[in-house]
Amino acid sequence: MKNIVDWLDANTSDSAFTFENNADVEQRAEIIRAKAEAAGYSADELLDACGGDIAEYLRNRQAGAGPDDADGKMPGDVSPIIAPGFNQQ
Repeated sequence: MKNIVDWLDANTSDSAFTFENNADVEQRAEIIRAKAEAAGYSADELLDACGGDIAEYLRNRQAGAGPDDADGKMPGDVSPIIAPGFNQQ
């Protein structure tokens, strides 16, 4: 069985859904919850993977959370990018 994060990613692909209104988002969240439980995941596992709110997670997925900037970071991310192979010890 996949871990819940991989399962959620596979079942909420950006091209698989669009939402016209809040009711659509809530309905899709219920469908995802039911599919997750049918696949053997608990509601708590799903909520943890979604950050506590399935509908909000879906809204963020649809929005795409914005494109990466030129440095490969999400907008607003102030953390430094560590070069591959850099030893952090």
